[in-house]
Amino acid sequence: MIVQTLAGQTTPLMVDLVAEVKAYREVDIYPRISGQLIRQSFKPGQKVKEGELLFSIDPRAYDEAIIDAQAKLAEAESVLARARQDVARYKPLLPDNAIPRQTYDQAVAYEQQNTAVAQARRAGLEKARLDRSYADVRSPISGQIGLQKIEVGALATAGQTVLATVSTLDPVVAYFSIPEVDYINFAKRFQAQKRESKAPIELILADGSTYAQSGQLDFTDRALNPATGTLTLRAVFPNPDGLLRPGMNTRVRIVHEVAQNALLVPQKAVTELLGKQFASVVLAGDRIEQRPIRTGARIGELWLVEEGLKAGERIVVEGLQKARPGTVVKPLDAATAGKP
Repeated sequence: MIVQTLAGQTTPLMVDLVAEVKAYREVDIYPRISGQLIRQSFKPGQKVKEGELLFSIDPRAYDEAIIDAQAKLAEAESVLARARQDVARYKPLLPDNAIPRQTYDQAVAYEQQNTAVAQARRAGLEKARLDRSYADVRSPISGQIGLQKIEVGALATAGQTVLATVSTLDPVVAYFSIPEVDYINFAKRFQAQKRESKAPIELILADGSTYAQSGQLDFTDRALNPATGTLTLRAVFPNPDGLLRPGMNTRVRIVHEVAQNALLVPQKAVTELLGKQFASVVLAGDRIEQRPIRTGARIGELWLVEEGLKAGERIVVEGLQKARPGTVVKPLDAATAGKP
């Protein structure tokens, strides 16, 4: 019969919280001009870089707009040149009163008017060129692009038609909410760990496995949700292999408290009967006592004992079937059992 002598130890207490994985950045791609989609330059699901061409919109109407704007600018500049010539011709005649002052003032006003017209036409040309550049729809961020949401040949409306979505998937973020009491304990510990540059957060996947890389807290909401009494937090996780995907329902595991002098017992050492928990304690004289206990948090394959046991006591961890109350046993300490 194997027994374990209980000893108090410092134990981090973990709490699991429901979390949702989201892209670190996610952008819906909208056209900035309207027109017919004539080309798609990517395959759905591929990785794209910032500035990479994604779609092309029929540019012919915008090419014509540039030609029209150029013609209007040339006309305005021609009129402005004549107006400047008039001002230059009239100005030397003023001292000799060779022309009325009014004629000169009208020429100056006409020059100023056409200067403004030329500036407006120049701005119109720049706007036409800018609109033409928008015929090439490019990715605003680097990431992975999803399915196209409009087919080639369809009409896209500026600022309204979503063409596709690009998401940054390395890293990803997990949003979770924490109760106020747990947050207070967590925040105190997080600040201490942050000073040491280590405040890891684990991610538990849907199959119960722990994600290989730990995350770091990078956002805490400004206020609690009054309806739920919880606070929203966000952790960032590296995702080099692309295992984590937006929309995954996971759990984050955080250290919300550190118990001092905690007693931990193996789960196999605890029996349950009629909703109560018991441990087989080896008393003086190696006599067995079946003692009711109360456990709290589960830490791996161990229970945290909240009531019923104390440091220095021995409990049976193997051979429970022989540990009948009142019987005298020959215990072997787990620390030395199996050693020659």
